Amino acid sequence: MESILINHEALPEISAVVEEASLVRQKRSAFVFINTQCDECKDAYEDLQKIDSVEEVYLSHGAYDIIAKVSGESFESLREEVLKQIRNISSIKSTLTLTIV
Repeated sequence: MESILINHEALPEISAVVEEASLVRQKRSAFVFINTQCDECKDAYEDLQKIDSVEEVYLSHGAYDIIAKVSGESFESLREEVLKQIRNISSIKSTLTLTIV
């Protein structure tokens, strides 16, 4: 694969789009499927909403009690920081994480 050099002064619009696209790709997201302790689903839901990296939280019926969408700077930050915070919530019994590629 060949590298292409872009003159940023000659093509400012393309340069801006390329820079924006590289910023978008840096953010990583995952869905976390969560089982909670009996009758503690709402407590876990409220605790999850307090975590900055949790973008969305949904109560659900079925195999999992809660589904959360989380984001971080990298897959490593998701694993080390965000998921660690989620697993430290006392009302959460187990999690299953699916990363978005």
